[in-house]
Amino acid sequence: MKLTFLGGAGGVTGSKTVLEVGKESYLIDYGLFQGGSAERERNWRDFPGASRISAVFLTHAHIDHSGLLPRLWKDGFRGKIYCSEETYKLCQILLSDSAKIHEEDAAYANKKQYSRHKPALPLYTQEDAKEVLELFVPVPFETPTRISEKVNITLYWAGHILGSSFIRVACKNEAGEEKVIVFSGDLGHKRNILLAPPAPLCEADFLVLESTYGGRLHPRIPAKEVLGLYLNTILRRSGVAVVPAFSVGRTQDVLYLVKLLMDEGTIPRVPVILDSPLSRKANAIFNECFQTGHIKEDVRKQGNIYPNTLREIETVIESRQVNSIKEPMILISASGMLDGGRVVHHVKNRVVNKSDGIILVGYQPEGTKGRLLLDGISTLRMHKEEFPVKASIFHVNGLSAHADYLDIIEWLQESDVHPKLVMINHGEEQGAKHLKTLLESQLDWEATIADFGEEFHLDHFG
Repeated sequence: MKLTFLGGAGGVTGSKTVLEVGKESYLIDYGLFQGGSAERERNWRDFPGASRISAVFLTHAHIDHSGLLPRLWKDGFRGKIYCSEETYKLCQILLSDSAKIHEEDAAYANKKQYSRHKPALPLYTQEDAKEVLELFVPVPFETPTRISEKVNITLYWAGHILGSSFIRVACKNEAGEEKVIVFSGDLGHKRNILLAPPAPLCEADFLVLESTYGGRLHPRIPAKEVLGLYLNTILRRSGVAVVPAFSVGRTQDVLYLVKLLMDEGTIPRVPVILDSPLSRKANAIFNECFQTGHIKEDVRKQGNIYPNTLREIETVIESRQVNSIKEPMILISASGMLDGGRVVHHVKNRVVNKSDGIILVGYQPEGTKGRLLLDGISTLRMHKEEFPVKASIFHVNGLSAHADYLDIIEWLQESDVHPKLVMINHGEEQGAKHLKTLLESQLDWEATIADFGEEFHLDHFG
């Protein structure tokens, strides 16, 4: 029985882990690498063992966990992809949208002739995404699902985004002994705006644990207060507030907080423009799944989570027209890291204006445009053009859907489990090291940090 980390190790994107049980091989997540060019280049590597993978266990729909699945299909994978019903619904829109962006980016690169490849090709196509979606098998939470004679899986609520799960994988080795591995995926926390906190961790022999915020704490000041402060700063000077936000999870959080701030009279009732067809579709899915039991009770009682000044943009023509608006407004668009989508064009248009502001509401990995803005870069390069940064740059880090290290330690302590080994992944070096120290000192657990390409032979542990 062996685990091999092919992504989400030494960084926070490209999550993918191979589990080998005898002659059977499984993937836990198969996500897109994001960030600098060196990271994105990894997405183009072929996976020669794709046709030998029996199944994929998908923790949630975010692109850094699911976004290479169409590429996996291109490489020959024809097995099943197991996930929650909500994750399947979200992947239907996310993977199709991702493929469309890859196609559009390739077409734009060919038009502007700035790609070193002649012609530039998409990483995968909308047809590839359509084909891989046929392989999805939704399964209910907390219900064991038999995969083979040697493997069973159970999904538990992870509280990160709609449909997110941590996955219990029960495996039988060659001697017939059962070992249990839990893959945390991305974990939420008790302060999540809309979602309930994660379910308690089940008993496990081995735990693969995320460390995105393993070295950082989220502020315990309510995110609503910070967002309101920044929005007022921009709107009172008649500026436009651009909020880059992931379509799934973060956009719904921001819209709900804006609604509360407007209803309380904390911020002026200005137009709220949502310029993201994907976010609009995600809103619809969120509304469909509002009664799943994973939504906080006080939110469910309100029913409507959107401000009454909301206007959803769909067409490219409408999107371009938004750039000519000079009146105060709140403009929400994807993606949250400024690595693609319509928000790139809005940032290019607004970042040069002193009266406008950009409010980043999510984690910004090293090498992303969002991280460069947070680090104080004076000139932002996008689509081979240079833009002087004159707009105000703000960051609301209390909106993160990720557990920080106090949340993780509390979750583990409350669960009262005792794994033989914790393999830390999905984090930058500093955060992973910090979390490892805490696990060893606070819980007296054996922990190690998974490196890219590292293998763990689990049968060697008693």
